[in-house]
Amino acid sequence: MTELETALVEIASFLNEMQWSYMLIGGLAVALWGEPRATLDVDVSIWVEPEDFDEAVGRISASFRTIPDALGFARRSRVVPIVTSQGIRGDLVLAALPQERSLIDRARRKMMGGVPIPVATVEDLILMKLISERQKDLDDAKRLLRRFGATLDAPYLEPQLQQFAEALGRPDILETYRSEIRKASG
Repeated sequence: MTELETALVEIASFLNEMQWSYMLIGGLAVALWGEPRATLDVDVSIWVEPEDFDEAVGRISASFRTIPDALGFARRSRVVPIVTSQGIRGDLVLAALPQERSLIDRARRKMMGGVPIPVATVEDLILMKLISERQKDLDDAKRLLRRFGATLDAPYLEPQLQQFAEALGRPDILETYRSEIRKASG
């Protein structure tokens, strides 16, 4: 295993021990779906009940190196930046919305180092990448759309994209999706 994969297994083992629902997101998730992607960190979305938020950040901080005032930072950003025992960075995103909980529940398990890792579905990765405003996320979405366009669960994905496009006032989300689907089909 690579250092990044070893760090993922360390994080997943901790999250499994805590019995928290989670899923791998970000560049490593894209790579696990077969689209090579250079990344230097492990990004995970975690569901923790709102009343357990402070305790969860405390447990994370007790198990990994974190930034000073990790709790204050997490309260503002919903992210706990960590460093694993191998020195690999991770961002533990504390999900808050019911939609995020649904995405975590839909994750597909992939084995790594003998540990089952819930990974965001291709459709959900595309969704997250298209609503992001970072160019590398848009590039990831386009690559995933080209690769999986013919096999995507479009009846699930398209209404989700429509909702986010309307809620965010971003018609470009649907335009990019439709353009890439056309390219993938032909």
